[in-house]
Amino acid sequence: MDTVALALEQKLGDLFDDADFNTVHRQMSPFNLFEAVGAVRAELRHSNFLAYLLSPSRPHGLGPMPLIAVLRSILSRIPSNERPIMALELVAGDLDDAIVYRERDDIDIIVELPSLNFVVAIENKVGSKAGDGQLERYDVRLKKLYPDHRRLMVFLTPDGTTPDHAGYVAYDYGGIVETLESIITNPLEPLPSETVLIINHYIDLVRRHIVTDERLRSLAIRLYERHREAFDFIYNCRPEPRNLLAVVRERIESVEGLTIESTGSNILRFTPDVWDTELQLVKADPTKWTKTGRGLLFEVKTYPNTPGRVNLSLILGPCDSAMRSYVYQAAMANPKLFQGVVKPMGVQFATIFSRDLLTATQATGMSFEGQETNVSLAWSSFQSEQLQHLMYAILEMDQQLVEQQKPEIA
Repeated sequence: MDTVALALEQKLGDLFDDADFNTVHRQMSPFNLFEAVGAVRAELRHSNFLAYLLSPSRPHGLGPMPLIAVLRSILSRIPSNERPIMALELVAGDLDDAIVYRERDDIDIIVELPSLNFVVAIENKVGSKAGDGQLERYDVRLKKLYPDHRRLMVFLTPDGTTPDHAGYVAYDYGGIVETLESIITNPLEPLPSETVLIINHYIDLVRRHIVTDERLRSLAIRLYERHREAFDFIYNCRPEPRNLLAVVRERIESVEGLTIESTGSNILRFTPDVWDTELQLVKADPTKWTKTGRGLLFEVKTYPNTPGRVNLSLILGPCDSAMRSYVYQAAMANPKLFQGVVKPMGVQFATIFSRDLLTATQATGMSFEGQETNVSLAWSSFQSEQLQHLMYAILEMDQQLVEQQKPEIA
């Protein structure tokens, strides 16, 4: 081993012996229940868990403690002369009668406090933004539902994003974490161990995936400064990241009789070999689309702006206008097989079949391994239930076109 390699080996050894490195590793890699159930950035699951904790009647063993603590934390973000309720009222009041609703009138969380004539609405956004006018609509709905109540409207986001409606107060997941941590760190009386465990898992999840843990960030910076060469070497040796398009490509390549036409960073085209040998009229102009002159190609696409989505379509290219119209109308007449036909027919390109192998909604909060599995299973379903039928339906259309042209040829 040469001198450079020996020096690098020593630097890598120093990194793995560093106590700070092991601290970061332990913090980032342990089992987490919320990660296991795909709740990393799934808004519904975050809202469900928070609603559960905020409800005094739930069997978490904390009573109204989380509700009081979270509301006091939110109120602390509002100037004292603008608060709809005093913190002392929360502490002295009887919050055991609180009612917590999920998705009532589409509002993520509503907390009704009858004894205080007070209602709180929380709109939770983990990985998305509020729609145009959404907060205003919810404000109107809450006023209709509770016209005589004091109201508090909360916009909960990872970083405390300023809401686009003046009636809301901005709140962040950092505040949620600090509040929950204060509850379990110095309790006035013993808390159920299983509840403490679950809350700790939730705190770890939020710190690892939703908010920046400044302590870990500082550790990471110090580690990089101490072991720059080792980290740079590890980074340069990292394996190329897999993507969902590669998953589909592997499945296509494993099927005899399918040929990949072309591939890019987020698109892949393929064709059944039988179309190359049997199709006589369904051909495209090789100067306008593919140099092979194929008139129909299956396309698999991923979407950088819609993470997780994988779509499989059958595209009719720039062919003879009469032939294109015939194929398109035949596909329209058979919606059971040619699902997802895009209307109207495009001037040069037309989608006559479309199916998502994975939707963005399905992918939300799912590990990459889970996404791979779902895409692979969806491909298997397409291959066994639709691919052959589509192949032979196209061959039949082509044959019908040939038959129609026979009198002209004669």
